[in-house]
Amino acid sequence: MTPPCRTLASALALAAILVPSAPLAAQTPPPIVLEVDVDVVSVTAVVHDSAGRFVGGLGPKDIELFEDNVAQEVSYFREASADQPGERIPLSVVLVLDSSGSMARNMRFLQEAAINFVNKLEEVDTALVVQFNESIKGSAEFTGDSDRLEQFVDALQAWGGTSLNDAIHYSLNRIRGQKGRKAVVVFSDGEDTTSQMKEQEVLDYARAVEASVYTIGIRGGVGGGSGPRGFLRKIAKETGGEFFFPERVGDLSKVFQAIADELHQHYLLAYSPRRGPDGTFRKITLRAKRKDLEIRVRQGYFAMKRPKPRPSPQD
Repeated sequence: MTPPCRTLASALALAAILVPSAPLAAQTPPPIVLEVDVDVVSVTAVVHDSAGRFVGGLGPKDIELFEDNVAQEVSYFREASADQPGERIPLSVVLVLDSSGSMARNMRFLQEAAINFVNKLEEVDTALVVQFNESIKGSAEFTGDSDRLEQFVDALQAWGGTSLNDAIHYSLNRIRGQKGRKAVVVFSDGEDTTSQMKEQEVLDYARAVEASVYTIGIRGGVGGGSGPRGFLRKIAKETGGEFFFPERVGDLSKVFQAIADELHQHYLLAYSPRRGPDGTFRKITLRAKRKDLEIRVRQGYFAMKRPKPRPSPQD
């Protein structure tokens, strides 16, 4: 029997885009093409109490789901709990790490935090590491081999400018076809200086890829500065992730630890929209019937119908 998460994953072809497998800073990214199959919409939900603790044990009767303020029927509801080792939902995660020149004095803190994060992955999980400065380089494939991931992180060297937007876009494209829960964890210490893509283009693409984006920003560079806080905060909120801005680079390990913990504590829901695809952006709202609970989900999705394949010459 096909596992439910595999069935969902195959039904959710969320977004396609024509990009090179090894993007270079000098290349202009091609236009975004959104092709979203909305027969079934998948929603990852993180539920906390007023103290910020994850709340487990909920069922579909404990929540209300709306699309553009219209109530929807939840057809699938599952908790990804560590207490269910035989039924864990696989996690795919991309670590997007800033290796620009301003990171020279802080690189060892980032490497230590990223390696600790990699070592928190469970047996069913896989990860990919993407480093960026004025160019972007990703590890060859998703893997659960922590030694290989550590080697990639250890090889990070600080130099060059900052292509933050291009790196996030590239990482979303790499993860969009993965099964199970998908997350992108982004770390940067400064404003984008060398990207070809604009922030809004990346935000629109993030809306079309069913992946939670967790962002971490610290002050960096010669003059300090606040870094791209507004953009990092917005893309995290839009996708159901979270934004962190630690005051000290030494706190990075705590932040990466908090993200690792949350990625294995969530609910996976699915529903079939009552309205057919029409090319519009649909807002998703998920509410708990218990007033003391807070739920975080992605803000919505583009309801685009997948184009029909063109007939072959033989037809």
